[in-house]
Order: sequence, then C-alpha cells, then structure tokens
Amino acid sequence: MQISASLNHINLQTHDVERMVEFYRDTLGFEPGYRPPFDSPGCWLYQGENALIHLVKTEREYLNKEPKLNHFAFSGIGLGDYLAKLRDQKTTYSVFITPELHMYQITAVDPDGNLFEVLFNGEEANGVSADLLSNYSAV
Repeated sequence: MQISASLNHINLQTHDVERMVEFYRDTLGFEPGYRPPFDSPGCWLYQGENALIHLVKTEREYLNKEPKLNHFAFSGIGLGDYLAKLRDQKTTYSVFITPELHMYQITAVDPDGNLFEVLFNGEEANGVSADLLSNYSAV
C-alpha cells in the first residue's frame, strides 16, 4: 500500500452548516457541491473538482476550545490578496514564518473554533505591505 502526498479531505462536525459554508466560501473560496445521499445532513465544500471539506450536521453545538486536532492546512498562492480578503472580512489572523523554510503560515479560526492554516512560499511576501503581514485582530 502507498499513501499519496496529498490530503483527500477533512471532515468537520458542526451544528450550523450554513454558517460554516458561508465562512469557508468567504475566506478560502470553497463552494458547495455534490454530496452523496448520506442519512445525515451536511455539505461538501469544493475547490474546483476536489471536495476538501466535508461538513456534517450535528444536534449539539461544537466549539473547539481544546481540540484534539490542532489544525489543518492548505497550500496557497496569492498571499497579499488572501490577507487583504481576511482583513476586508474582519477575520482575525496570525502570521508565522517557518524557520529555515521561509514559508508564511497564515492561521485563522472558523466559527466553530477550528484552527486552519494556509501556507505560502516566502517569495509571495515580496511587495506585500508590512501592515498586511502583521497579525490582525478584528474589532
């Protein structure tokens, strides 16, 4: 058996599917798409042809205050545009630079408290304002 070097999808349980769909559409550009007719309600969120986030509706509310899964991450292109989008939407984010690898790690938290990260090559920071590259807390 072999495992490919790419992640197939992430499954998140949520009490408010619509709110999570809106959040991931606005922050990452994911769109709802086909989902097989499972017994439980939910939504699959796609980037192009790939259903990367599977949302499953739950009866109880979840808020990840101390998650067992620390975070999940995606690779991105367009660092400046992404940071500007987060600011425009008033989404709090943090910026970290990976030692030696010079990758920009942008972390944010979804409405249910799940931490996610988008990684950008260090060259992506060329020409991006220092203001955007600093941590941002929405008011």
